[in-house]
This record gives sequence, C-alpha cells and structure tokens, in this order.
Amino acid sequence: MAGPSPPPGRIGGRLGIGLGGGEGLMCGFLVDFRSMGKAEALDCAEIAHRGPDARGVWTSPDGTVWMGHVRLSILDLSPAGAQPMVGGSDGFWGKGALVFNGEIYNHQALRAELAAGYPDAGITWRGTSDTETLLVGLSLEGEAFVPRLRGMFAFVWHVPEERYLLAARDALGIKPLYYSRRPEGLAFASEVRPLKDRYGTPPSRGEFSAYLQWGACPETMILFPSVTALPPAHVLKAGPGAGVEIRRYWKPGRLPRVAEESENPVRRVRALLEKAVREHLLSDVPVASFLSSGLDSSLITALAARNSPKGLETFTVGFDAAAGSDETAMAAEFSAHCGARHHVVRLTKAETLQCVEEAVEKMDLPSVDAINMYIVCRAVRGFDLKVALSGLGADEIFGGYPSFRDAPLLSLLARVPRPLRHLAGLFSEPGRRLADLPDASMRTVSLFRRRFWTDHMLRLSGLPTRDFLPKEEAETQVPLRDAFAQVSWAESSGYMRNMLLRDADQMSMAVSIELRVPFLDLDLFDYVLSLPAHEKTRYDRTKGLLVEACRDLLPERFLTARKQGFSLPMREWMEGSLRPYVRRGLDEVVASDVGALPERFIHRLEADFAAGRLHWTRLWSLVVLGHYLKRNRVPSARDPFLARGHA
Repeated sequence: MAGPSPPPGRIGGRLGIGLGGGEGLMCGFLVDFRSMGKAEALDCAEIAHRGPDARGVWTSPDGTVWMGHVRLSILDLSPAGAQPMVGGSDGFWGKGALVFNGEIYNHQALRAELAAGYPDAGITWRGTSDTETLLVGLSLEGEAFVPRLRGMFAFVWHVPEERYLLAARDALGIKPLYYSRRPEGLAFASEVRPLKDRYGTPPSRGEFSAYLQWGACPETMILFPSVTALPPAHVLKAGPGAGVEIRRYWKPGRLPRVAEESENPVRRVRALLEKAVREHLLSDVPVASFLSSGLDSSLITALAARNSPKGLETFTVGFDAAAGSDETAMAAEFSAHCGARHHVVRLTKAETLQCVEEAVEKMDLPSVDAINMYIVCRAVRGFDLKVALSGLGADEIFGGYPSFRDAPLLSLLARVPRPLRHLAGLFSEPGRRLADLPDASMRTVSLFRRRFWTDHMLRLSGLPTRDFLPKEEAETQVPLRDAFAQVSWAESSGYMRNMLLRDADQMSMAVSIELRVPFLDLDLFDYVLSLPAHEKTRYDRTKGLLVEACRDLLPERFLTARKQGFSLPMREWMEGSLRPYVRRGLDEVVASDVGALPERFIHRLEADFAAGRLHWTRLWSLVVLGHYLKRNRVPSARDPFLARGHA
C-alpha cells in the first residue's frame, strides 16, 4: 500500500494557529472517470479563480481517470500539500489518488486515532495537511472513514488497482460538488460551469420555474438537467460492474448526546462554539472576520479575537449610497472592545454599482441574493487576505428568522380548505400566496415562506406551476422532536443550502477568498437541533440560548441594540442608474431560445414594479437570469451543432 518508504513521520504535528489543514482549503477540482474509453483532460482554467496559487493534474496508469486541481494556499504551504495527492508516490503513505476541497477541522485528532487504531500499519506522514490525513484514512477504512470527518469538504478518491471511486460531500452542504453522468462514465467539478460547458443540456421551463419560485436553483433541480449536485451528507460510489450507488452517511439529530437532565445547555453551547471558532482559526495565513453590528458576527469576532495570538483583522463595509443606518461606527467600537485591528472599507455609489454588475457576471448559478456577499469579499480581498470568518448559520439553528414564529400559523391556515384559500387569492397578493400552500407540514410551510413567485405569476408567464419544493428522499427524512427543530432543519436544508451557502461559495471563490462558518460546526449544529424547543425559547429575546451562552462577550448595549445592517437602494437604482442594465437583462429573457417569457408579461411586471406593487427582487430575479443566459449559452434543440456538445 505504501509504495516507496518515505522518511519517518509522526502523528500530530505543530499545535496552535498554523497547524496544517492542508491544500484542501477553498480550492477546486475536476475529475473525468470513464467506465469505457480513455478519460479526457478538462479545462482547469475554468475554475482558476478558486485556486490561483498552483495547479496540478494526474492521469491513472490505464488512462481511464483524469484529475485536475487548483490551489488556494492557506495551510501547509509546502509541496507536501499539493494535489492531486497520490498514495505510494512522492513519499505519501496510502493508496489511490485524491482531490479535495475544504477543511477537515478534526484531522489532528484523526491522525492520532489512526495511529492508535492501526499500530501495525506503518503509517508515516510527509506533511501536516488534512489532505494527507484524508488520504491515509480512506486508504485504511474506505467509505467508513467519511462519517468521522468534521468540517467542510468535497472530495473524489480513486483507487486505480481496484477501479474504485468514492466521492463525498460534507453533512450540511457547505462545499459544493457537482457531477454529470453519461453512458461512458462520470465527470465531477467544484462548480457547474465546467460540466455545463462540456456536457450541458438546455434548461427546461421547469428549471426556470424552479429558479424563479425560490430566487435560486434548488439543489434538486439545478438549472441544467445534465448537471446534478451530490446531496450533502452523501457518498457516491462507482466501480466495475457495480454501477453508481449514492447513499446518506449522516442524519440530523443522530450524534451521541449527554443526557439532557444532567447537562446545562448554556454551558454546552458555549463550549461547542468556542471549540468551533478555535478550529476555524487554523491557518498559515492571516484570518479576518466579517463584522457587522449584528449579534452573530460579533460573537464570532469576540471569540476569534480571544484565540488569535497574532491578533485579528476585522472588516466592515460602508456604502455612501446605502439606505438606512450606517453600522460602521458600531462595528468599529465593538472591534476595539475585542482588541482587534479594524478596517472600514467605504464604497462610493459608482464603485458599488460596478460591484453589482460584477457579481452577476461571476455567478456560477443565478441568484437574487448574492450581491452583498460579493461586495464584502471583494473589499477584503483588496487587503491581500485569503481567509475570513462569517456568522452565517446562527439564525437557522438558534431561531433567528420570522419563520420560527410564522410557521405554526401558516400550518393552521394550510388546513383551511383549498377552495376557500383560492377565493382569498382572487383579491390580494398575500391571499394568492396562501392559496398556493400545498400542505400543512412544518417543513413545507417553512420552505414555502421563502417562495418568491406565486402560482399566479407563473401562470401569467406561461411557466409550469407544479410543486418545486426542494424534496428529500424518504430515507433522508428523520423525525425531529418538535416544530422548532422542524423549522430549523427546513431553513438549513432549504434557504441556507440552496441560496446562502451557494452564494457564499461562489461569491467568495470568485475573488479567491475562503469563507469559514463556525456556527455550522456539525457537533454544535446537531446538539442545538436535538435540544427540546423550550431550551431555545425560554428567554425573552430572539436567539436567547445563544445570547445567554455568550453574554459575557458583549457589552449590554450591544446585546440590546437592534441590528442596523445595510441594504442597497436597489429599487431606486433599477429605476435610475441600473435601468439600462435591467432593460438588457429583461430583453435577454424575452429573446432566449431555451425559455423565452412573453413580452407582454415582462411589460406587466415592469408596470407593477414602477407602481410599487412588485418587490424589486421579483423583477431582479429575471434580470439576473437574462444576463446569466446571455453569458452562458447552452446547447439547444434549435442548434444541432451545439446539441452535439461542441459549445
């Protein structure tokens, strides 16, 4: 298994900030796996923005598998972290070839466990990367090693001697993994773009409808039918004569728990969050924190500052054109309270407008809600930083959204006979939304609350109105203990996964920034999800359990202050400075040869928008789609040349 004997290594490595988490961090990879014929080299240049520091390729001895990788160097900056990583080659112990994107935060502990569990295996370590830890673990345990991983990850591992391939994605879907399945084999990528360009088939009107309903493509219905997202918490296996098998390796609420009667949830949440932040600080380059005036980013910043021996950089972006209050002063005050080095990046209106168009241009998949993330990441990258912490995820697990309040009421309304709800829908837009409620389950109403376009709008557009709620396989549906947990899981597996996490990945990687999300540490997530609702709602404020767990970190006035945030004046700009851009996007939707919408319908939406009857996001979703379609020409039945895959 080991191949040529490398120099003696040891379990563990350096402790503290800078311990190798390896090449995996915020990189990208491509794989072509053939069951017949020779593999083709894919174009790493299409994902070069994900890893501008280095590039590597590997082809299996029989030529049936090709792997390509681009590297954003964060940890273990030496060649010992380079990918593809091949066991038995260049001093690496193990077998097979591995490409990996992400971070395994418990990889130090896993190294120690592997050494203790396999004392006679002769394990040696060349470097300190978590990529190497993953390669060794997979070599020893195969698929059984995956549930032991804690972090954000997507990987493909191939063992040439066995013609065996294993792909996996982290439990919450923080990192993406897409694949295309063809008669001759499989292709994998960290983004949709390379697969769509080579193997893409045109979107159907169903895919358009799904996107417009949710403002983003549900993972179960990616815009291009030939491209599929491997679901979070799943592995994909392929081998000779075995076909392709996909199965779930983790379910929510199933991690071992201490008996509730003997445990203090407040102390436990604090301990888990502190551990998560410490692990998310591992890096050989400086780590920054995105800081707003809100609770979530403030808590992450406070804990990160306490655990950063070299000091923490914090960033707040201010907009001369932003509507509402400016949060930069309060953020600066809190950063000083934490002893961090604070930076305020203030953008002019012209700079912000440029960022809006850039964000749309760089989308791997269209989204109505990615602009702010791009603006913040772009601003931080200007300081030559590669890693930033985010407060994403706290609202989903601690109950920060109005859906936790609204879902029980919507569930009751869904029990009203459908004909009565349809009658209410004749007179108002809210009534139309209620008329569309498909059933009364907490998961359904929580997802439904996020819907952008109603059935009425879809019918006017000529698009299908069938239920495009993100589905879960029957085997993945697990009983959650109460309504709070059901809403939490719905928000996490719906809005967070399909929009927030995808936007975070595609917008941060567009400028070569790694975004880390400590609140989505799997042990913390699963523990809070498993708690009874009364432990999370017994307090007199939203996210009360989180506040109690971290009360000592924030001055009282920060605890009681209302989050100001920023909101770009998109309605004003769409009617003014962005009007030509809006016009071009809408014209592209009308002219599209794969899903044109009636021009009269577009004019009606514009009139409703101008009259204030239509929220700007509803029209903007079409603008984004139009520009995306123009930039991403796909094979069409009307173009036989493109349909043969010669795009």
